[in-house]
Amino acid sequence: MSALKLEVKGLKKVFGETEVLHGISFTVESGKALGLLGRNGAGKTTLMKVITTLTNKTNGEFYLFDKDDSDLTETKRRIGCLIENPAFFENLTAYQNLKYYAIQKGIVDYSQIDKVLDLVKLSDSKNKKFKTFSLGMKQRLGIAFAMLDNPDFVILDEPINGLDPIGISELRETL
Repeated sequence: MSALKLEVKGLKKVFGETEVLHGISFTVESGKALGLLGRNGAGKTTLMKVITTLTNKTNGEFYLFDKDDSDLTETKRRIGCLIENPAFFENLTAYQNLKYYAIQKGIVDYSQIDKVLDLVKLSDSKNKKFKTFSLGMKQRLGIAFAMLDNPDFVILDEPINGLDPIGISELRETL
């Protein structure tokens, strides 16, 4: 039996009068992928924000790596995520942007930057400024950011957004 990475039990989120998450429950085992399908506004991104503690839950509970959601300070360091639009500096290169975030995350081995750029097929563009990137290249850099500190658990919100068919296929292989 695989170890559980994430367990969600009866998760609810209310914004004002609107209940966005209606008692969501599921588990994700180690080595497994989970895709969320639903219409725009169905609550997929909200669920991801709750799990990554970018927003608070209203009710329910979840466990990451067998730790409850009351204190995920250390556990959050094991998560890589890309939710909504990646935030990068327009006038910095791909490498410089990732180095900035590596410093923020306390990563001192900058060879990891080259590894994730290679992983998302951006090695040839590492010295190009972010403002010159296509939508697909920006998305790839966002995925590189999510993978930067070699996380144990990865959450990607619409990871194929802006990717061409070859890029989608490559991303599936990577994941």
